[in-house]
Amino acid sequence: MSEITAALDEPAANRLFATAIAALPRLNASDSGSLGPFIANYSVTARVQSGLVDLIAPDTIRIADFRLNWNIALSFGFDLSSILPDFTIPPICFDLGPFGEFCIPEIGINWPEILIPVAFGDFLEATADFTPDVTLDGGRWHITAVVRGVPELRFGPKTALLLQAIGLAATPVLLAVPFLGPFLAIAVNAIMATIGLAGVTGFLGPILTPFVSGLQIPIYDQPQQFPVLPSQGPFDPKVEIRIDTLAADVRTSDEDELVLTADISP
Repeated sequence: MSEITAALDEPAANRLFATAIAALPRLNASDSGSLGPFIANYSVTARVQSGLVDLIAPDTIRIADFRLNWNIALSFGFDLSSILPDFTIPPICFDLGPFGEFCIPEIGINWPEILIPVAFGDFLEATADFTPDVTLDGGRWHITAVVRGVPELRFGPKTALLLQAIGLAATPVLLAVPFLGPFLAIAVNAIMATIGLAGVTGFLGPILTPFVSGLQIPIYDQPQQFPVLPSQGPFDPKVEIRIDTLAADVRTSDEDELVLTADISP
């Protein structure tokens, strides 16, 4: 029989969860990905915002309406040569009679790569199931809630406006391209319209899923050996205990509870 048992009901677990996510650092990632025919370098930050704890025996800590706020800085780019072929206008000469021949030199048209910065943010929600995980590392006991599987992500309503934000940022840049600027702006906005919401979530999903699938929420952290009574003098030394084993699971009595049990020794 375990020598120490502590239990948290759902109201206490929700208070613990709120404290734990407030202490979590901001999450960061950067890479590149494809949005339709275009490439975007991105830097994204995210922070766990809220959720409602539902304890389900055995061993499931469900966080309903688990919310992650995110912001992304895109360097959205495309090579105009992939849309329009480069070409060369050969030299053209005119016979000016007594004045000789006048030639317009060869003109090469190499379309540039366009980079457009776009900043955007929204939130996503999920219902995620976590499992208590107990480890002893470097003389410290750790209990964390580790996500089990990758839940379905539900994006906030602003996410659908990402394509519009890209189009608004791209239009003035493309209009400045000589000769074909207006046509390019129209073409790119038309391509964006074909990508649609599924394309946006297909782009954002792989970026944001690791923030959820790799999440670990701290529940308990304690040195394996620690004092419980300080020394009162040379004849009254301090009293220390050692946690020999530690376990955490979700149990049902009259209600579901997160139960921590420990065996200790002096």
